[in-house]
Amino acid sequence: VINYDTGLEWKLSAYIGFTVIGCLFIGQIRNLKWLVPFSAMANVFILITFGIVLYYLFSGTLVFSDKPLIGEIKQIPLFFSTVIFAMEGIGSVMPVENAMKKPQQFLGCPGVLNISMSIVVVLYAVIGFLGYARYGDVVKGSITLNLQYGEV
Repeated sequence: VINYDTGLEWKLSAYIGFTVIGCLFIGQIRNLKWLVPFSAMANVFILITFGIVLYYLFSGTLVFSDKPLIGEIKQIPLFFSTVIFAMEGIGSVMPVENAMKKPQQFLGCPGVLNISMSIVVVLYAVIGFLGYARYGDVVKGSITLNLQYGEV
């Protein structure tokens, strides 16, 4: 996207290097409370991206009549691996629970984990459902790749 929008011709290794340097600095933070600004900023960007994607999804027609409602049986492993990858934030569960003032509120019904994961699942399901209705089988690996260049 940066190469396309700015006209820069950087190699992939440059982008990987910048990302690694940023991750190394953030990875040095040991106390979770210092990660709050980064997490809040990431959440804001994710919500903005959801808004932009929803705008483009609703800017066209959503048609189901020409699309199969259920995939082939051989695609089930791909489905489960994609879902597991999307929900893989489990590595931060124990540190968050240990850092809470009332860790007993983390699990249970309705615990912090259940509520937050329910919100994530609903958001992913809405984007996936509407993305399939809009683009069908020609949807790319990331829904943002289907957005029109130049407008965003």
